Amino acid sequence: MFWLWSAAIGLAAGVLGGLLGVGGGIIMVPAFTAILGVPMRQAIGTSMAVIVFTALSASWRHLQNGNLDLRVVVPVALLSVVGAQLGASLVQRLPVRTLTMAFALFLFATGGQMFWKAWQMPAAVAAEPAAPADGAR
Repeated sequence: MFWLWSAAIGLAAGVLGGLLGVGGGIIMVPAFTAILGVPMRQAIGTSMAVIVFTALSASWRHLQNGNLDLRVVVPVALLSVVGAQLGASLVQRLPVRTLTMAFALFLFATGGQMFWKAWQMPAAVAAEPAAPADGAR
């Protein structure tokens, strides 16, 4: 059953990662802890390892569809490597309760902000479908 749940989590994270740009923390960490019983620190580390494959796969398709801004990728990627090292070190210093509460607060605040922006979006923009990119399959 563990492998079946793991596969379902992977599929959900992949679909949502490709569709919405989420997956690592937002999908996998809660699923790893709640469904698979993985401790919080291990769920964080495991999601970081898995997201490499999800991100590379989805990024390749987004590049093909013209949805990748390399001007943003380079500086953000370089500094995120430094930030990831700092964050991974900090995980060991924080109590699990603090990590869990910070994670939940981050999701709540980010979700609320995104919902508010979508709510305020003009109807014409909100209803407009995306134009097909050149080379899209």
